[in-house]
Amino acid sequence: MAVTITLYDHTVKKLVNEEFNFATWKVLLLDNSASFNATNTTTAQVLAPSPNPEVYGNGWTEGGEAVANVAATTITTNDAKIDGDDVSKTASGGSIGPAYFALLYDSNDNSTIAWIDFGGLQEAGDATDFKIIFSASGILTFTY
Repeated sequence: MAVTITLYDHTVKKLVNEEFNFATWKVLLLDNSASFNATNTTTAQVLAPSPNPEVYGNGWTEGGEAVANVAATTITTNDAKIDGDDVSKTASGGSIGPAYFALLYDSNDNSTIAWIDFGGLQEAGDATDFKIIFSASGILTFTY
C-alpha cells in the first residue's frame, strides 16, 4: 500500500520560523472515521469527531509514540530534509489497530505537522510490531 504524507497549511511557515521542537515530535494512530482538514492547527481539532478517532492500546501509547532523532539536514545546495527514526512498537495483550491514518505532531504545543495516510488498514497482531517506516529520503523533503 502506498503511504502518503500531506502537510497542514501552517507547517511550512512554522518550520521556516523555527517554531517546531524536533525533540517533541510524536505520531498517533487514527481509525477510518478520521479525516484530513488542511486548516487544522492542533491535535484537538483532528481528534474532535465523536467518538475520538485515536487508536491506542496493547503497546501503543495514548497520545502517540515519540519520533526519535528528528533533525533537519541539507541534501544539496537547494534541497533539505527533515528525518527521524522509524517508529516501532510490539503489540502486547492484543492487536494494535486497526489504523488507517497517523498524525505527526509536535507534543510541545500539540500543533499538527503532517497527515499520514497508510492507503488502507494497518494492524499488528499480538507479539507483532506495528511499524511506521519513513522514507529513506526523509519524513519531509524541501526544494528551495
